[in-house]
Amino acid sequence: MCNWRARERSVMQEPSKIVKGRVRPPPLPAPLVSRPRIEGLLARLIEDYPVVYIYATAGAGKTTAVLQAAQTITRPVAWLSASRTDETTGQFLTYLEEALARQVPGVAGVATGAMAAGLPHTNVAGLLAEALGDAPVVLVLDDAERLATAEATLVVLGSFLRYLPPTARTVLVGRSELSIDLGSRTIRLVAGIGEDDLAFTREEAAQALVAAGNPDTDPDKAMKATGGWVAGVLFEAWRSADHVPGMGGEADPLHGYLSTQILSPLTPEEVDFLVTTSVLDQVTPAFAEALGPANPAARLHQLRARHLPANWSRDGHALRCHPRFREYLLELLNRRPSAEAREIRHRHAALLARHDHYEEAVAEFLEVGALPEALVAAEHCLEAVTERADLQLAEQWLAALAPVRDSRRRLAPAELMLAVAGENYREAVELADDLADDGERESLARSSSRAGALMSWSYMHVGELGLARSMLDFTAPGPSRDAMQYCLTLVDDGPPRIPPARALCGDSFDALVMRVHYYRGYFGLTMEHWTTGWAARVGESWRIGALLDMGRTEEAVRLFDATSAGAGEGVWFSAILTVKVMCRLGRVDEARRALQMGRTRIRTSGSIMLKMFSYLEEADLELRVGGDLAAAKTALLHILDLPESKQYLFVREQALASLGLIMLRDGDAATAAKHLREVVAAAVRSDRVFSLAHAGVYLAEAEWRLGNPDAADRAADVALDAAYRQGTNHPILQALTDYPGVLSRRLDAEADRDSDWHVLGRAWGSSHGGTTATVGAKIVLTEFGAVALSVNGADVKPRIKKSYELLAYLLDRRASEATRDELLGALFDGRTSDSNLSYLRQAIHHLRQVLPEDARLEVVAGGVRLGSEALITSESLRFEELVAEAAALRGGDRLGTMRRALELVGRGPYLPGVKSVWAEEHRAHLRDRATSLRFEAAETAVGLDELVEAEKFIAQVLREDPFHEAAYRLAMRLADATGDETRVVAVYRSCEHALAEIGAAPSAATRDLLTRLHR
Repeated sequence: MCNWRARERSVMQEPSKIVKGRVRPPPLPAPLVSRPRIEGLLARLIEDYPVVYIYATAGAGKTTAVLQAAQTITRPVAWLSASRTDETTGQFLTYLEEALARQVPGVAGVATGAMAAGLPHTNVAGLLAEALGDAPVVLVLDDAERLATAEATLVVLGSFLRYLPPTARTVLVGRSELSIDLGSRTIRLVAGIGEDDLAFTREEAAQALVAAGNPDTDPDKAMKATGGWVAGVLFEAWRSADHVPGMGGEADPLHGYLSTQILSPLTPEEVDFLVTTSVLDQVTPAFAEALGPANPAARLHQLRARHLPANWSRDGHALRCHPRFREYLLELLNRRPSAEAREIRHRHAALLARHDHYEEAVAEFLEVGALPEALVAAEHCLEAVTERADLQLAEQWLAALAPVRDSRRRLAPAELMLAVAGENYREAVELADDLADDGERESLARSSSRAGALMSWSYMHVGELGLARSMLDFTAPGPSRDAMQYCLTLVDDGPPRIPPARALCGDSFDALVMRVHYYRGYFGLTMEHWTTGWAARVGESWRIGALLDMGRTEEAVRLFDATSAGAGEGVWFSAILTVKVMCRLGRVDEARRALQMGRTRIRTSGSIMLKMFSYLEEADLELRVGGDLAAAKTALLHILDLPESKQYLFVREQALASLGLIMLRDGDAATAAKHLREVVAAAVRSDRVFSLAHAGVYLAEAEWRLGNPDAADRAADVALDAAYRQGTNHPILQALTDYPGVLSRRLDAEADRDSDWHVLGRAWGSSHGGTTATVGAKIVLTEFGAVALSVNGADVKPRIKKSYELLAYLLDRRASEATRDELLGALFDGRTSDSNLSYLRQAIHHLRQVLPEDARLEVVAGGVRLGSEALITSESLRFEELVAEAAALRGGDRLGTMRRALELVGRGPYLPGVKSVWAEEHRAHLRDRATSLRFEAAETAVGLDELVEAEKFIAQVLREDPFHEAAYRLAMRLADATGDETRVVAVYRSCEHALAEIGAAPSAATRDLLTRLHR
């Protein structure tokens, strides 16, 4: 693993240094009035509520109150002062990370790294919040009103606050309220204080006047004149007859106050100095001198004696004006002659650049029209801006700087990143070709690993694989180049040159590595979360694809919905992944719409690779749910007829595997075998297992039909090995569902009934529970241990109990439809009578009353059915769904899913109190399914060395089914694993005695096992 955090902080922060004053709490003002009332109130609110607002006018004592309260709590305090530049969400996140990292070092690099990888900023904010873990930190966001019009930043801030861990706290301090979506926290977990709370009491005002050197001022008069406004008391606003709204030549009352009460007593030279230096966040003699004022040290010394709304450093050499005071000074600067104001800002921009604050420098240079200097500064920071996904800002800069760029190479890395981030590969290739025409492409690649890899990636997309490879020959070494080399293994006819375990290093190209993991079929690696704190989010699209291919549809759909809601959809997401998700959900019309809309975006991108992916998804849609084999074949031939298809081996393998299936279904085993042999040979040779499980099973069927049983067995074993490599049984189980004869033949050939093929056979049986549970169901029937019904999370209660049984029966029917005779037979044991007919009608009526319109029972001729649009499920269907999902998984994921299923049925008997024949039969069926699942869970636990848990499962199995011979064999192996030979024999004797009760004896497999273990 690479030291990614160190590198990302270097990449993200060196070009544009943090203004340290923004992430440090300001010093407490002097004189200071102790206010235990406010300190205690704030401390209590901070402990009790995750989010605390402090909204009040300027000078109300908001910041001071928070600083005082911070001294009374034991939590670490992270401080961030908002800035007008925070309208750029990337800069806001950068400063937010810096502020938090000062108190929670573990979050350093989380946001900047995720932005560098192109993650949407709303997701970055949520990730940054989650990275706080259980740290009891308090984040104070001061001057929050500066974000009031920054809508994008407020969205990012809302995402951060929604994902804050329970131990963290946030205090928002500002002059005006912010419109932030906090979800449920808005109702229950937010508190605030305002003007009335912060206003001085009479006693506090008296203390403040004494501390300010005005003991003779009547505090009652001060309170009457100011209403307890802290600034008014401290600045003695009531002494000025001019202090009324709009006086002092100002429309803003606060500006009028500042004009008449703060600036009026100063000399013209002092005012000029304050206005000129207002561009500085902190005024020091050296910084002020760079802006032009003469003898700044002496001027600062004079101002130190003045009564200003400002903070001073301990040595008195640095001045930081109150934000609202500085805001007014900047307004005065803008009123000066334009040439004078422009010259001051130009000097300020140059000062920022000299101190490596390049991003702020670019903004200032552009503001004053100094394009050449802006270009120089942009060269230092534009890549960092682009990496953190501030794409709009980067585009604005590039457009503004276009007139002064004397070479395409200048800023080319940022242009390439912008094009690739927008999946506009044609534009990226055009830029690379222009650089080649100017003789600069190779030199740029030698100087920048990222630029070289971006050009290589773009060439690969548009079909120029030769150029994609040659670019890497002269690209500078680095993680980006390594990632692109790994990517090219998708089209190489040989094993990968870079071990996948080393591929993720925290570089922004990690997203590419995740995508290669996916298309090589390394689903386990795609699902890994160990790489970095944020890499798990980088490849969410590919993780969704892996979840679908592993059979974890519900989890994939949840992640899909969350990703599409929180991010702009890229071309692959909208044109490929959306089709895949809709196909898995059986929503054919939506899948086809996404397919057609996606084709337009793909054409714009210029990507041949995305074009081929689109045809693959069309073929899969028709094969799996569309039912049109001719259309599927046409889509696949679109791929194979492309001249480039022979180069893109990983795409060709997927296309030929599907075409082989079509040929098998058409009865052409010879052509199918030809295609599938090519797939299997190439995939094995290159260690690409994405299509190998399917292709191996289909080839086994084709070879069997052609009279090649040995070749059929070898192909089937290749498929089984591919399932191990993929970390999931789902693809091979799908293929075996198409051709179960492959499984039957392998089971017949295996003498050991505990062989890998027999384990897979049991998984295949479990995967065919026939579940129809709806993803995202809004209506849920509780059946285990109690009977209940909820609609959209709220409990509803039909008036008679038979309504619950009726719904359970309809759901178990899968088709959700039954005739009247079927209902009478199942729910009333076949007894047709007027009273039973009446009771059935009541059950239907009362169930209809509590169900929403789209799930309402429809009374049809001779029976009833549930509404076709109903999003409805039950606990028993969920159990069957989990059993099927577990069958497709391996290892720890498999065992975890089994636990969830067994926990569900372990809540109690199915439909307690219901005694109909159907209920008893279904109860027995579920009991048998649970017993089989416990045995499979025991097998899985043994494979994971979870021997104690395996023994518990086996004990439960034998209590439910004392004649389960395979469970006895597994118990014998468990005893042997712990070195207990006596127990091995004892378990065998138990098996012998149990089977004797039914006139049977242990099988040869069990006797052979005893012989092997009892030495």
